[in-house]
Amino acid sequence: MILRRFFGGLVLPAMKPAPDGVRRLPLPPRLRVPLLQHAGAACEPCVAIGERVARWQRIGRVPDNTPGADVHAPAAGVVVAIEPGPVALPGTPQALHVVIDVDATERDAWARGTLAAEGDGKDEASTAFPPLDGRTAPVEALRRRIADAGVVGLGGVGVPSAEKLAAGCRLLILNGAECEPVVACDDALLRERAAEVIAGGRLLARLCGATRIVLAIKPHLAATLQAMLDAEANTGAHTRGDADARPGLGTPAPALALLPDRYPIGGERPLIHAITGEEVPDNGLPRDIGVLVHNVGTAFAAWRAVVRGEPLVSRLVTVGGDGIDATATFEVAIGTPMAALGEALGGWRDDAAVLRAGGPMMGVALPDDGVAIGKTTIAATVWRAPVARTALPCIRCGDCATVCPSRLQPQLIHARLQAGDAAGADALGLIACIECGACDAVCPSAIPLTAGFRVAREAAWRAAYRRWKADAARQRFERRIERLQREAEAAATSQAQRMKRVSGAAAAALAKARAKREGGATPTDATPPRDAGDNDRSAP
Repeated sequence: MILRRFFGGLVLPAMKPAPDGVRRLPLPPRLRVPLLQHAGAACEPCVAIGERVARWQRIGRVPDNTPGADVHAPAAGVVVAIEPGPVALPGTPQALHVVIDVDATERDAWARGTLAAEGDGKDEASTAFPPLDGRTAPVEALRRRIADAGVVGLGGVGVPSAEKLAAGCRLLILNGAECEPVVACDDALLRERAAEVIAGGRLLARLCGATRIVLAIKPHLAATLQAMLDAEANTGAHTRGDADARPGLGTPAPALALLPDRYPIGGERPLIHAITGEEVPDNGLPRDIGVLVHNVGTAFAAWRAVVRGEPLVSRLVTVGGDGIDATATFEVAIGTPMAALGEALGGWRDDAAVLRAGGPMMGVALPDDGVAIGKTTIAATVWRAPVARTALPCIRCGDCATVCPSRLQPQLIHARLQAGDAAGADALGLIACIECGACDAVCPSAIPLTAGFRVAREAAWRAAYRRWKADAARQRFERRIERLQREAEAAATSQAQRMKRVSGAAAAALAKARAKREGGATPTDATPPRDAGDNDRSAP
């Protein structure tokens, strides 16, 4: 596939782990499963302290009519606490965690590879839901399964996948183009589970109505994946017949898009532009132009949920950075503390200072290594203390504009924000910033541009949210007044009708009584006259 020029960006050192296969991290003795691992509302716990939970049991449920994704127990054990703590999401918010002391038998089974990743579905304990046929099951049943399994986007902020798929699209892009230094979980997944990823992609395409699939990858995977696709096509020609040509029973195999190793090509908007040449509106979403982007890990999780009946309770996580002496990619149970990843590679270096959930560019700095792995944790990277640099005044060199993938003028936006002109910053396209940090990396004055943009965007979102709440409250008040007015009018009408009926009945009764008085007594009602002879006892 020929790609259009990718605007902006920069080349960063890869620092990727050697492709020596995915290792399974042992289950820790205690899991801290967050009830907020997605975009939307936090789950409400549906278990109690002291309760024994089964493997894959639902332990957190999204409130009714609220966007979000349910949370499940990765292993059997006993709930010992339900307590708040920081979660590995942007802003590091606090959320409740279900703390589970894991059964020793579960830890042994996980080590032997007989849980979620390798379960064969033959026994009741190895499946949470009955398997479905992704090609023939009703679309609504498949969407419901993905929602019940708690599947969310595994490459971003964790948008619930079932909600995203409901939008529909013409083109589905499977994003395997991770471009941050260190992060290599998508690369490892495609090396080891490419067939399942592609099957999951075709499943997602059926659910969103896409007629075309593009798998975006780095060039070094092209030969392997193309050979697999060719083999699948040749096999399918003999085993599937024309099933894939019938509407609703299959989707085309994906086309491969080879992407340059240039940051941030893995971002949603730059990726869409590189593949389609179209721009997502600043205030819009990809679905507005008929495109959906799903991470390859999401496709794999959807496949497991449908075909194997497994909820999302584990994911691949890359560990690396200059604050640790080794790098690797692990399959990790959700709720595992970050400290367990460091211990598996010999521990953090003594001079390690910063731990991030994610890569060095867009990762979230964490307060400590007790924070648990969540569904969106693509990596745990640890870094030595950065060289202190004092921010200097902007010299208007324009380097930030050169690398900005959203084609913004960061230096002008920064100047507007410094002047307190939030409206002016918005007019310059602040909303289109994807917070990739490329401008920070090239700024010779060491100005923390992205941090300032993030604060301004969050303030704008909070203001918009307050306006939305105020508008919603006003609309509710107006609807209430209208309802009360309708009810009052209906009550008045009903009362008038009731009075009319009562008045009519009363008038009829009065008329009847008046008629009786005016007409006198009737013969049937009067006492018969007595005969004078009745009292003459002397008559013969």
